[in-house]
Amino acid sequence: MISKERTDQVFGGVFLIGLAILFFSGYWWPGIMFVIGIAMLARTYSEGKPLTSNGGAWVTIAIGVVFALGNVFQLLGDVPWWPLILIALGLYLLFGQRRKNEMTVSNGDKTKRDDIV
Repeated sequence: MISKERTDQVFGGVFLIGLAILFFSGYWWPGIMFVIGIAMLARTYSEGKPLTSNGGAWVTIAIGVVFALGNVFQLLGDVPWWPLILIALGLYLLFGQRRKNEMTVSNGDKTKRDDIV
């Protein structure tokens, strides 16, 4: 198992490389969202966890995608779609993980889930 210090170094290294790419490209927004999300996924991978276990990283990347495709959503009508997507992502963060935990408990799994907040 890799130490916490090493996983933090992986996060910092990926973040700095991503930041340098943003300096070169000038693609700050929403590029910074992609850099943060990818750095978070790199930390998760270095911890030996599955990439799907870091929901916050995927939400960060999804926000970047929403803003990168902002013009596409404007073509769909006068409804501002991106705030609705942000609301949906926020609700998932608030209630999605809790629902998964409740399903685990209701299935009779007595395993303590300290890794999920």
